[in-house]
Amino acid sequence: MVKATAADYKSGKLNGKLTSTPSGLKMLVVEQGSGAAITRGEQIKTHYYGVLTNGTMFDNSFERGQALPFPAGVGQMIQGFDEGAMKLNHGGKAYLFIPPQLGYGDRDQGTIPPNSELIFYIELL
Repeated sequence: MVKATAADYKSGKLNGKLTSTPSGLKMLVVEQGSGAAITRGEQIKTHYYGVLTNGTMFDNSFERGQALPFPAGVGQMIQGFDEGAMKLNHGGKAYLFIPPQLGYGDRDQGTIPPNSELIFYIELL
C-alpha cells in the first residue's frame, strides 16, 4: 500500500489531495484521529513504514511488531516526522512526504542516500 502511494505521488496522481505546511512538509491525512491532540513533549507511540520515492522500504515498525516511542515535537525525530505527528490526534493515520531539508539533508543514512525525499505512513497510537 505504501509503495503504491509512493508511485502515485511520484506520478502526480496525489496532486490536489495533499496538504502542505510552510516548512515544505506534504501530508495525506487518512484519518485525523479521534483522540486528544498531540502536545509538544508528550511521550507518544507510532507505527510507521518508510520508503524512498522509488518505493524502496528503508524501515518498518509494523514488521518488527513494536511501535516507536518518542517525545513529540522536541527534535528527537527528523523534523518532518515530528511536524507531521504534531498535526494529528491520537489514533491518527497519515502519509508524510518529507523533503530532504526536513529529513536527513545531505547526510548518507545507510540505505537512505543523501538528499532523499522520504515517505512515511504513520499510525499514532
